[in-house]
Amino acid sequence: MKKFIIILIIIIIPIFSLSITIGLYKAPPIVIDENTGFLNEILNFIAKKNNIPLNFVIDSQVNLIEKLKKGQIDAVAPLGYTDKRALNFYFNKEPVFFEWAVVYTRYNLHLNSLLDLKGLKIGVMKTDIFYEGNNGIKDILNSFKIKAKFIEFNSYSNIFESLNQKKIDAGVVPRFFGLDQEKNYKVNKTSIIFKPIGGFIMYRKDSNLKNIFDIFDKYIINLKENNNSFYYKTFDKYFEPVIREKIPLWLKISTIFGIISASGIIILFYFYSKLLKKKVYKRTESLKNALSELETKITELNNSKKLIEEIVNLSPNPIYIKNIEQKIIFANNALASLLGIKKDDLIGKNLLEIFDNSNKKLLEDSIIEDIEIISDEKKGYVDNFKLLLNDKVLYFKDYKTSITLNNNEKGLLVLWVDITEIIKYQKELEQKNKELLDANKKLEEIINLIYNLEEKNIDIEMYFDYLLKNALKIVKKADYGSISIGKENKWQFLSAVGHNINILKSLPLEKKYMVQTQEKIQIFKNDELKKFNENNFEKNLLKEFFKAVKSTKETMLATAYINKNIILNFSLDIAENSPESFNNEDKKIFQSFINLAKSVLSKKLNVDKVKNAYLNFANKLALIAEAHDDITGQHIYRVGELASFVAKKLNIPDEKILEIREFAPLHDIGKIFVPLEILNKKTRLTDEEFEIMKKHTIYAEKLLGDDPYFETALKIALYHHEKYNGGGYPFNLKGDQIPIEAQIVSLVDVYDALRSNRPYKKAFSHEKTLKIILNGDDRTSPENFNPKLLEILKMYSTDIKDIYNTFSD
Repeated sequence: MKKFIIILIIIIIPIFSLSITIGLYKAPPIVIDENTGFLNEILNFIAKKNNIPLNFVIDSQVNLIEKLKKGQIDAVAPLGYTDKRALNFYFNKEPVFFEWAVVYTRYNLHLNSLLDLKGLKIGVMKTDIFYEGNNGIKDILNSFKIKAKFIEFNSYSNIFESLNQKKIDAGVVPRFFGLDQEKNYKVNKTSIIFKPIGGFIMYRKDSNLKNIFDIFDKYIINLKENNNSFYYKTFDKYFEPVIREKIPLWLKISTIFGIISASGIIILFYFYSKLLKKKVYKRTESLKNALSELETKITELNNSKKLIEEIVNLSPNPIYIKNIEQKIIFANNALASLLGIKKDDLIGKNLLEIFDNSNKKLLEDSIIEDIEIISDEKKGYVDNFKLLLNDKVLYFKDYKTSITLNNNEKGLLVLWVDITEIIKYQKELEQKNKELLDANKKLEEIINLIYNLEEKNIDIEMYFDYLLKNALKIVKKADYGSISIGKENKWQFLSAVGHNINILKSLPLEKKYMVQTQEKIQIFKNDELKKFNENNFEKNLLKEFFKAVKSTKETMLATAYINKNIILNFSLDIAENSPESFNNEDKKIFQSFINLAKSVLSKKLNVDKVKNAYLNFANKLALIAEAHDDITGQHIYRVGELASFVAKKLNIPDEKILEIREFAPLHDIGKIFVPLEILNKKTRLTDEEFEIMKKHTIYAEKLLGDDPYFETALKIALYHHEKYNGGGYPFNLKGDQIPIEAQIVSLVDVYDALRSNRPYKKAFSHEKTLKIILNGDDRTSPENFNPKLLEILKMYSTDIKDIYNTFSD
């Protein structure tokens, strides 16, 4: 027994002989100065009750935390708990008080939400949990991608002083500090609140200190449980003046007047008391009867209360009542069933204890929401929320109403309505809408493809490249694809994505190697196609073919018949390791592309027939015109080749280059209508004769007319004698008023004319011709031509010379 007492003394003596120093930072009314403040008095009260020597040190929060790290003090308060702080220090378990952050602004600035903080200067206290902690103002604004500038201070008072001086736009302070100090500064309180926390004591990791603060925890809990304890008296002392409004002057006057009136009535009552005594007896009997009736009514009311509880318990929707600290005061059977906890066991439990970390964010948001509802005494507040429960995702519509509990404490009546099925249907509807929008987008892209068919000149390989890439874009499951044609006995690839088109084009493929589906869409597995190819290809050729094509999981393929000699083969492939597979929707979309490809190829063949007829006709006209002019036929071919070469160097579109090449030979087609004696005159033309000669540009319109196919030919024939600096004919145009195709032909026509024999001159060399064009003479000037064209002439002089020589007589 003696040993036990000695051991107990050894344990207890160090605890109670230990003097502890707690650092406090000013945050009225929690901490006002070294001697006063709600926290000071509570801690002093507990220390004295337990004979614990206690000292306070006042400093900024950031300095106190540094002192704690260096062991210069034992603890810092009040602080919010964070996992980061808990790595180096202990916290007491029971919060001394609850707090949350409030945003204040300078006097003339009004904010409605967090979004309004964008771009503002926000005052914060260094190391404050409301600043850099999890879900602090910095974290919240980052999550909303709101950029603001944070100005750090050592105290909350500094924040209000800077707001008062308009050095910052907004400031973050605890709610009690704000309520206590806002009257001393020109500041505006906003409705923006966040991060409810408990005010804890953070202390060094020391076993003796832990024993001391365990004692503090027990006393704090006991004090909180007794409504008449020193804790609540101190709370009322410091917080009642802050959180309750002052009595208005009119109410004071009314009260004084009421007291005076009451005094007069009492005097009157005194004089009439004797008269009233006689009536009292008579009324006593009636009062007894009334009391009996009242007792009956109370019994009925209690029965009604039980009836209401029974009705609430029969509700299929969870209903409960909670206080501001999330403690359940009442719960019905539906809530107990949902949570899998007995109803009696729910009463008194905190929601923070019931739900796990997966619902932590929900609860934090709910606490802030509850504070707003209770503060504004809102009725019928409605919100939606998601709850993770027993590995299930549930959705509820949340109805909340502010109510007053039995002890005049504010609380909330909450009703949950399960909307999980509704949300499920909404999501399904959203998915359907998304699919519909996707289908509309695909349809729009297909329409654009159809629209592009109206281009008058279609390069078939370019278009099929465009068509195939869009097919792969719209049929998203497909990774590769190809378009090919069988013509007579040959099989030719026009376009491929994923597969090596260069090798495929170089192989001597025959029509018999093609998979033909007789106008139907078929889906082949890789093994099926491989087997078909092995049975139909020659072995050496098959090896080269397999080098060019990628291995696939599935191939969607269709063959379309264009005419008796030509068939079109269109295929889309899914990569070998892909989890995807084609379905009926993919087939429908693919059918649209097959129809487009078939239409394009048919149109191309028809256009080619017409085009060939036109070209034959145009070439004959050109030959007639040149023969009429007694100039060698090679001239018209040279002009076409030279013009197309220059056009390529200008990066003109391919289809336009092709038109320039084909129609440049028609530049002098109007000379058919010029008399031969003028065309073949060996001496200089008179002014009258030259005017007739100039009309050959206008005469071209008689032959080419307004046929859209000959639009480029007509521009060349009409404008190839216009000059870039003006002064040409027939319309005296200048600069970019002259179509580019006519500018090109103008230059190469002069080059070819200077290089060629004419009735009035002999041919010049390439070098002399360049000198004349680039430097000018009595016939021409470099200003007559587009400077860009002259640059090409200089840069590619050798190529131009070679082209001329290739087509010379």
